[in-house]
Amino acid sequence: MAEGPVVHLYAKKLKEALQGREVRIEFGLKKLKPLEPSVENISILKVEAHGKQFRFHLEDHRVLLVHLMMWGSWRIYKKGQEWDKPPERARVLFHTGTHTAVVFSAPVIRLLTPSELQENPRWGNLGPDPLRHDFSSREFWRRFEQDPSREVGEVLLDQQVIAGVGNILRIEILFRSHIHPHRKVESLSAAEKKVLLHWILKLFEQWMRNMGKRSSWIQVYRKSKRPCPNCNTLIEFFRQAGRITYACPQCQR
Repeated sequence: MAEGPVVHLYAKKLKEALQGREVRIEFGLKKLKPLEPSVENISILKVEAHGKQFRFHLEDHRVLLVHLMMWGSWRIYKKGQEWDKPPERARVLFHTGTHTAVVFSAPVIRLLTPSELQENPRWGNLGPDPLRHDFSSREFWRRFEQDPSREVGEVLLDQQVIAGVGNILRIEILFRSHIHPHRKVESLSAAEKKVLLHWILKLFEQWMRNMGKRSSWIQVYRKSKRPCPNCNTLIEFFRQAGRITYACPQCQR
């Protein structure tokens, strides 16, 4: 699943290609085909990322929401350029006079009014996004501490608590913070919370800065039974919230 930094990188490219332009939107899903006449020639006022979501704000005030989940990907083709992916996997196409932006294999496509988006319990009420200018640490802690009995590793995956954290980020954030994923929220000290927030912000920014380069900042993800880079203890792995989780039993007691 594309995590926050990857989504923001895609969104930056889509913003350059689509924001402020009149487009013709075409849907590759049968259930959305009836909506095409309403988006045949429409301006995109704003393209933004929030967590793992892409949001296209249209001139009629509706929002086209796209979530890549595990399988989706974007391509931006020049007019007449040959595609490198099968056309039958195209889910949404944005046609301008010079380019076509296509999302392939994305399982979540929604065309919503602002109120419909806000009221949707799954897609609307996202937590703060560390890569957005409106990130609020106060709001993050409010949501993080709502259920003190939850495990920290589970809470970090909750997009209603903090948007954009996926399995890679939460594993590396907790490793750097020396916090075991099974720790309860209520067990964290003020000092540990400060360190946790530091590494959330730092690793989001570091992933963005090193996008496309060798992921040297990934230290324990998918490295089970290999020595911890800090203490040489073998990295353990287990399931948490349905995800394979990695931790150092010595550094993250």
